[in-house]
Amino acid sequence: MPMRPIITLISDWRQRDPYVAMFKGTLLSEIPEANLLDITHYVDMFNLSQTAFLMRQSYRSFPEGSIHLLLTNASATAYFSPVMLVHDGHIFIGEDNGVFHLMFGGETALAGRKYSSEDGLDPLQQIIRLAKAVVKGSVDAYTQPYDHFERKITPAAIHIPIQKSIEGEIIYIDANCNAITNIPVDMFVKAVGNNPFTAEIQSKNTWKISKFYDKTRPEKEMCFTINSLGCIEITMYQGRVAALADLQVGDRVEIQY
Repeated sequence: MPMRPIITLISDWRQRDPYVAMFKGTLLSEIPEANLLDITHYVDMFNLSQTAFLMRQSYRSFPEGSIHLLLTNASATAYFSPVMLVHDGHIFIGEDNGVFHLMFGGETALAGRKYSSEDGLDPLQQIIRLAKAVVKGSVDAYTQPYDHFERKITPAAIHIPIQKSIEGEIIYIDANCNAITNIPVDMFVKAVGNNPFTAEIQSKNTWKISKFYDKTRPEKEMCFTINSLGCIEITMYQGRVAALADLQVGDRVEIQY
């Protein structure tokens, strides 16, 4: 039996309103065999950097051939034609508002296809039509080659060996109020290893961290742990660290070792 096509969704639409369910309903009406999976609908409003980060860190958890719909800052009344990008065996569809470049622009030159059929559909319907075309193998009938991807730069975590420091920022606050940074775990491990470190979080107040979370000795203080997205997370045992410390997306994190 062939595997049902996997389609993931990420957006800033929230779920209090019916729009996510309505979009899924229309999507299933067009592709009834689809297996719909939510990455999140709680991206900060209009935050493309956060969308790019969450998608880039999570897409490899899905099988190759999965279709990922990027819906942040997209609405039925916006004027755009969706773009499709194939990267690393996955298909990404959304508005070219800079999110594709934020995800993969530093790795390779981007080349994809843009929706070009004059069928009178609104942009969200075009996204659904393009996803259906991917599933049915008829993409060329609705698109044309596209390589003028909008460039958008966002600060990335940097490692400064001479100063023995790593600089990054909080990129996302999850539902448990853990603060996820853009500092990759492999960057931290390669630079710091088992050596002592001190991290400073510059929020409304300045906070210090000097230890990793130890499940055998849980303590009520701020510490680092490894998030499943592959980045360093700021957490606290049974505590809502971002709420307690008033940490915000964009707060600077500097690690000295």
